[in-house]
Amino acid sequence: MNKATPENESGLLPRLHAWASEEIFFSGDEYFNDLINGLKHAKTSIEIECYIFYQDSLGKKIIAALIEAAKKGVEIHLIIDGHGSLNWNRQQLLKLKDIGIKVKIFHPLPWRLSLYSKSTRPKNFINKFIYLASRINKRDHRKLYIVDKIYAWSGSLNISDSHLKQSNANCEWFDCGVKVTGESVLELSDNFHGIFKRKIHYPNENPRLPFRTNNNIIRRQHKNNEFVRLIQTCKQRVWIISAYFAPSRKIVNALKQARLNNVNVKLIISRHSDVIFFPLISTTYFAELLEADIEIYIHNKYLIHAKTVLIDNIAFVGSSNLNHRSFLHDLELDTILSHKKSLQKLVNESIQLINDSDKINLSKLTKLPWYYRIMGKIIWRIRYWL
Repeated sequence: MNKATPENESGLLPRLHAWASEEIFFSGDEYFNDLINGLKHAKTSIEIECYIFYQDSLGKKIIAALIEAAKKGVEIHLIIDGHGSLNWNRQQLLKLKDIGIKVKIFHPLPWRLSLYSKSTRPKNFINKFIYLASRINKRDHRKLYIVDKIYAWSGSLNISDSHLKQSNANCEWFDCGVKVTGESVLELSDNFHGIFKRKIHYPNENPRLPFRTNNNIIRRQHKNNEFVRLIQTCKQRVWIISAYFAPSRKIVNALKQARLNNVNVKLIISRHSDVIFFPLISTTYFAELLEADIEIYIHNKYLIHAKTVLIDNIAFVGSSNLNHRSFLHDLELDTILSHKKSLQKLVNESIQLINDSDKINLSKLTKLPWYYRIMGKIIWRIRYWL
């Protein structure tokens, strides 16, 4: 394993194994250009796990790169989510199977019977139907791309044109992705295959690994509890860039505790959202956070889809939102960055977002239309499912 370097000796995770290299992206175009180049140069293996895999212009480029790699003898495994990637059908999956690409679907919707054979869940038809119906709210929200077990890309970016600058979206998206190398990529690959083969291992994840996941109940509890503890015990800062902010009571209390400890707490969320009602829900938390002297910024320029948390001198970049779905339901993956260059780049980007944001205070909050506040409180009551 890589030895911890002085720059990640934060006091929070003092024995964290640093990645051999880290590269952080805030441009979807640069991220996917780098990923596609990696796929084209793959020599032995490719592993992809993605919540949304659209077959738009970007998706077609990814599929073309996978087909070319398969023709060269590269072993390819692909996991897509049964809800996020609804556009896939049996014929498309069989086409990939015929050229040697192994595909699994995480929790296909129970009425899509033709996809049952590709489900990550084994067992017979009846057992699958009962299982999938009971797990319809449990999704694989991870975004992970591994090449040759050497290079790994992760973050908030699905395979969708929405993440590209020239997309047809009304508002340009802001994402955060990372590319990492090092021996811990082997652990990421093992974790991927645990989901692909539906092997549930219950020991805690090695706390020294520079990533966190939640693909069993013990890991989920450990990940959630550790995140709350890190916020409660940090010394300098908690800077959050959140796509969907509807946190649990534990996280709210942890943020308030950090501020009581004189930690600089900043929350950056978007005025625009691809989930139209989420800004309404987020506003229901503002009064309590503002009263605790937590800084809240509503960003105006981009539709924020990034999920990053900077805690002292480590950063979590991944697929986890600060909402109940990520804490309770979905499979998530977050990479831990500790190199000074990566952290400084995230700090600089956060400051740029703040410069294009409105800082919220209690007086501005009271000026919101009455119906805006009421609608937010109504939707807030179903936050468990969001």
